[in-house]
This record gives sequence, structure tokens and C-alpha cells, in this order.
Amino acid sequence: MKQCRRISLIYFFLIASLGSTVFAQEKTSTIETSEAVKMLIEQKKTLNKQIFNAQYYAIQLYYGNNTAAERILTAFKEAHPDWEAELSFETPNYKVRVGRFKDLNVANQKLEEIRKEYPSAFLLEPNNL
Repeated sequence: MKQCRRISLIYFFLIASLGSTVFAQEKTSTIETSEAVKMLIEQKKTLNKQIFNAQYYAIQLYYGNNTAAERILTAFKEAHPDWEAELSFETPNYKVRVGRFKDLNVANQKLEEIRKEYPSAFLLEPNNL
């Protein structure tokens, strides 16, 4: 009985393995595209690169009146000339933001470094800029 079962399992696997090679398909295919489609694909790639470059993490140092914002921006630029810093206006307050970081880990490291001088600084995520 066990012998019969063993033989039938062997036949089953033999037939299954032969069947898989007999019904195999080739994986060659050709896709023809027009020049308009190729142009659209290139435009999409360019747009994706622009979106990627526009998304970054930043650190906000200050949010308040213009006089204090300009003072903080000037002091920061003097202390950190290699950092990118900007002053922006959002009614009714001014914001001082520094840095453009693609990597969250780098942004968090820089935030900890900045918090020694500016304890109220916080990290802005790309969709909050």
C-alpha cells in the first residue's frame, strides 16, 4: 500500500515537471511607441525631478514680528555662513527658516545642533513648508 502511494507520488511529480516545461512561454515582446508618447514620458520625468527637488525638510527658528525675525536671520547667517537661511512672510507674522535637507536623519541631527542656540527651533516636513 505504501509502495503504491510512493509510485503514484513519483508519477505525479514527473508529470507535473514535464508539463511545466512543455507549456512554458517565451518572454520576448516589442512595444512600439510614438514620438509623442516618448516626449510625454520625458516631460513626466522632468516634472518628477522638479517635485523631488522641491520637497525637503527645513528648520524653523522663529515665527513673529519683522524686527525680531530680521535680527535672528542676521545673527544666524553670521554664525552659520554655510547654511541656507531665508525670511518669509505669512500674514501677520514673519518666519525664519534654515536648511534644505532631503534626509530626515540629517535634518534631525542638524535640529539638535541648532537647538543649543535656538531652543524653540523645530523641524518642518516637506508638505508643511
